[in-house]
Amino acid sequence: MKKILFAALFALTVFVTIRFFSTASGAPLGGVLARIATVPATLWLALAALTVLFYLLDWIRFRSMLGVLGHRLRARDGLRLTCVSYFVTSLTPSAELHTPAMVFMLMRQGVSMPQALAASVSKSIYMTLWICLVACATLTFGAAVPLPDVLRAGLPLLTMPLLGISLLLALIAFFPGPVLRFTSTRPGKIWHGIGQSAQAISSIGKSTDLQHLACHLASIAFLLTYVGIGWLLASHFGFSLTWLQALTIFSTSLMVAYLAPVPGAIGVTELATSYMLDPALTPGGMAVSLTLRCLCWYLVALPGALVLAQEFRRAGGSWSLPKVFT
Repeated sequence: MKKILFAALFALTVFVTIRFFSTASGAPLGGVLARIATVPATLWLALAALTVLFYLLDWIRFRSMLGVLGHRLRARDGLRLTCVSYFVTSLTPSAELHTPAMVFMLMRQGVSMPQALAASVSKSIYMTLWICLVACATLTFGAAVPLPDVLRAGLPLLTMPLLGISLLLALIAFFPGPVLRFTSTRPGKIWHGIGQSAQAISSIGKSTDLQHLACHLASIAFLLTYVGIGWLLASHFGFSLTWLQALTIFSTSLMVAYLAPVPGAIGVTELATSYMLDPALTPGGMAVSLTLRCLCWYLVALPGALVLAQEFRRAGGSWSLPKVFT
């Protein structure tokens, strides 16, 4: 019963947040939903195909990282990981639960903790770096699009932690020696695990395996699929965008979704996307942003709660989990 109530609370949070932002923007939720109802069946089919591809690419990214370390990941298990990933990312401002949840799920499939940690962190960092690279490059050198003042001022602050983490991982990947020597002289399982994780990150970072390249290519395709979904929706709702405008707007939209210090970037991403399409925050712009987020986030976030709860139940008493998970 508690799990059902928790899922219902999450759904209610999404609804209330969207309603608040739609009302504050002058685009009432009823008008936005009426616009969404005009999407024809043929367009829904195209959007459905691209949405399936979007989540398949998430599986391919994870499968590639695990493949470099010698593990296989079936599509079914990849979909379960994806659902849990979007759910736990929506719970806290900085997605602190994402990595522990991914490690838990992968260890349940027989992957060691250090390798699960390395694969999860590397996959996330690669994806976020590609999103930020494309978004920042198009914002700087591409089409001029309107940005909310708070977003324009906050972009450097949002990206600085990512750059710091990426630099640290790069140092560990290419120069693991100091970490390995330090942890080898420290007693205890924690230090041993840190050393093994550093070794696994180094194996991924220096790998010349084609699966390593596949992860980068899948990350780019993932971003372009999101842009494609947004472009189709924008065209239907009356926004005539060039390919460069679409790439700028929707890559920035995805960057906000990944970096905004709000649980799941709920409401913030919708508002930013709508503003970039039309600073007047019209119902058409809100219809694009809300539909895009439903297809590329909320669709799998709620099932993720059920998948995670099911995995906890299967684990039974053999696992000692943080209280926040239970």
